[in-house]
Amino acid sequence: MWLGNNRTSWISLFGLFLCFPVCGELLTDNAFSFGKIAVTNNSSVSSIQMSRSGRASATNNIYIIELGTPGVYSLTDMPPYTVINFSANVPAYSSSTIPGTQQFILRAVDMPSSVNTGQAGIAQFTIGGVLETSGLGGTYISPASYNIDLAIDISY
Repeated sequence: MWLGNNRTSWISLFGLFLCFPVCGELLTDNAFSFGKIAVTNNSSVSSIQMSRSGRASATNNIYIIELGTPGVYSLTDMPPYTVINFSANVPAYSSSTIPGTQQFILRAVDMPSSVNTGQAGIAQFTIGGVLETSGLGGTYISPASYNIDLAIDISY
């Protein structure tokens, strides 16, 4: 992210923590990332939307320098021909340990509400979302990576 000082850093959704009582496994096929962005002013809330299809748009004072990618994940070792339901716990916040930096907010998640496993007990799903700045007037320290842990409840 560029903050007016010609530096860049990555914003990425890192680490999906899934809450579900099954013996299945979650595989990361492609990690979710909002890419390289620039925040030029944090006096109002700015946002980036990354759809599941990979389309991105930005509002206000946040700019896309390098396009990120939606997340693609697979659940394996699930019962065959089963409907799996998802529910994301948002908002979720970045947890940068850099002193004095503002945190980002994952305000919304673009994901299917459910998927079906096939005969092999595997289901793949894609995640996008909306990332917002705090809008509190503070700065985002750069260069830096900001990670967000997202809890997704899974039931079937």
